[in-house]
Amino acid sequence: MKKLIFIAASFFICSSVLAETQHPDAPLGLKWGMTAAELESQAGAVLQTPIDDKNVSVYSLKSPPMTLPGFTEYFVLVHKDLGAIKISMNQEIKSDIYGTKGKKEYFKYKEALTNKFGKPKNSFEITGLKIYKDSDEFYQCLRYDGCGCYASIFIDHITLLLEGIERGKGNLNITYESELFAKYQADKKIENENKIKNGL
Repeated sequence: MKKLIFIAASFFICSSVLAETQHPDAPLGLKWGMTAAELESQAGAVLQTPIDDKNVSVYSLKSPPMTLPGFTEYFVLVHKDLGAIKISMNQEIKSDIYGTKGKKEYFKYKEALTNKFGKPKNSFEITGLKIYKDSDEFYQCLRYDGCGCYASIFIDHITLLLEGIERGKGNLNITYESELFAKYQADKKIENENKIKNGL
């Protein structure tokens, strides 16, 4: 599931449109465009289960040059020609019925990203809109579509997202998208349009 979220072209699930403008440098001491071989030797990259798109592959990083406190999962989307185009980091939140720890970690990293990149372009911190309205249903609410959302976008291509998994359990995700990822998206759009045109 995390890889599916990571690969999705429209990562930000709170119905916000991303503009194709500023792009950040790669995090974790990595560089955009790194090949799979470079990631294997410099960050312990391990190929994950193949996905439908033959042009890209997902690698988990066992030993990136830099890590974030509390984060245990690091993924890179690697294009066969463009190299590393997108990086995602996950921190699992457990035994947190009321979302106290999750919100603390979310706001800690929101502040850190704000200090580095400026105020987020979009930010949503709301729960209890429907179905799961009790304070001990925080993560069920975040998981249920339309109930709640804790997410922020910085300089258009960095997302901070607190996801709900089940009662008392969530996941804090930070994802960086490169200019190369924007090129991949544009090429994919043209490819799909041509398939529709030629297939009809």
